[in-house]
Amino acid sequence: MGITAWGIINLEKGLNPIYHETAVKLGEILQVDPTDFMDEYTLFCKPGYGLRIKKIRALYGLTQIQFAELAGTGFTRNKVSIWEAEVYHHHPNRDAYQRLKALAAAKGVDINDT
Repeated sequence: MGITAWGIINLEKGLNPIYHETAVKLGEILQVDPTDFMDEYTLFCKPGYGLRIKKIRALYGLTQIQFAELAGTGFTRNKVSIWEAEVYHHHPNRDAYQRLKALAAAKGVDINDT
């Protein structure tokens, strides 16, 4: 899998989230549905999360700078840009995900339906 023994232990203990790529590998090895290893947050972080973030921003009709200001603490134009481009291993953290989820909900949209 390309994960150290300690990496597996940390996954088992819930210390590290199981993102899509790892869930797919685990699913293949254990012959189970990969989504069994993912929660709402890590399901959001599967490939395509950048487009979902961009769609949430589009609901507000804002630039990346304006969207970062609206979203608040922890958001910068740079982060929004990196997330939208899906630069490897640069997912929004759980707090940012919750803020994105709230912004989508304020527009009457489920974050995973964007």
